[in-house]
Amino acid sequence: MQVNAQLVELPALFKSLVKKMTHEWNCKVEDQLSMTQFRMLYLLKVAGLSKPHELAESLGVTPGAITGIVDKMIQKGYIVRHRDSEDRRVVRLAITEAGEQYIEILIEKRKQVISNFFNRLPEEDVEHLRRILTTLLEQVHDKEEL
Repeated sequence: MQVNAQLVELPALFKSLVKKMTHEWNCKVEDQLSMTQFRMLYLLKVAGLSKPHELAESLGVTPGAITGIVDKMIQKGYIVRHRDSEDRRVVRLAITEAGEQYIEILIEKRKQVISNFFNRLPEEDVEHLRRILTTLLEQVHDKEEL
């Protein structure tokens, strides 16, 4: 496939869309919970107890950055640290009841933000976009494993 002008434009368009969606998200969330913090809460809700380095990998941040994010989330009462009973060096993170309740509210707000961006597209186009992005991510993942 020859790289043409339209393909060269795609990363900038995608980056611009994500930037605008993030800005909209930041305007909707009252206590300034970042998208990364939201994703952390969501991952803990779905996966349950998780090690910090696992979360860092899933969120695409460094282990050092995860420490600051975790500290903020603990301070807000949304997550807690649990020490392993057999090996006190092992720390796992869990979502609190307050975090569970808050993530449900945030999921609804996220749906609103996303809907505002995609509501003018026909459902068929949204499905094509989802399929295309999934395929691209799978290709990248396959190359990383080589």
